[in-house]
Formats: sequence, C-alpha cells, structure tokens
Amino acid sequence: NDGHTATWAFTEIDQSGSIGLNLNGNSWHRPEDTFGIAGVVNGISKDHRDYFAIGGYGFIVGDGKLNYKTENILETYYNAKVNNNIHLSADYQFIVNPAYNADRGPVNVFSVRMHVEF
Repeated sequence: NDGHTATWAFTEIDQSGSIGLNLNGNSWHRPEDTFGIAGVVNGISKDHRDYFAIGGYGFIVGDGKLNYKTENILETYYNAKVNNNIHLSADYQFIVNPAYNADRGPVNVFSVRMHVEF
C-alpha cells in the first residue's frame, strides 16, 4: 500500500521487514519434516497513522484511537509427515502491538493445519 489510500484487501501494511529460517528434519532423522521460525516487523505511514488516530477504519484495523507502535510478530511451526498422503503442522505466533496499537496485546495465536493429498 502507498500509505495514502484505503486498503480493501489483506491488511493495512505500508512497510514490512521479515527474516526466517526453515530446517528440514535430516538432523533428527525425519527428512520430510520441517521446522521454521520467522520474525516480522510491520509499519504504517504517518498519513495512515493520523487517519486511524482520528477514528478512521481500514479493512481490518481501526478502533477510534491509535497509540502507534510497529506490529512485531514471532512465528514458529513444525510440519510433520504423518504418511504419504498427510502432513500435520502446529504453528505459534506471538504478536506485540497488534494492529499497530501499543494499548493492545500481546496476542498468542495457536493453530493446527492438516494437508491431505489424494
């Protein structure tokens, strides 16, 4: 997003930086498994911050008052091959300043995913 127009898809992000690492399971004798960890820092422009601070709403973000801080996310997951047709993943995200608001969070998000092939 250019930081000057309303967002109507995905989420409000004008700047983003990320770093991550994926390791396959060779070292623990599960070569088809994967462990991953990543960190993300998201930000919005001054115009975007000002819009939210006066009560503006975006596609997902906006609650009438914004105490701006960057949104920081740490995510880790493990993807395990159960058999030739099924992979099962567990995922954890720790989100600091969700929706760019220092008055919110932190938030812990846990999820489980299953990938099935026929």
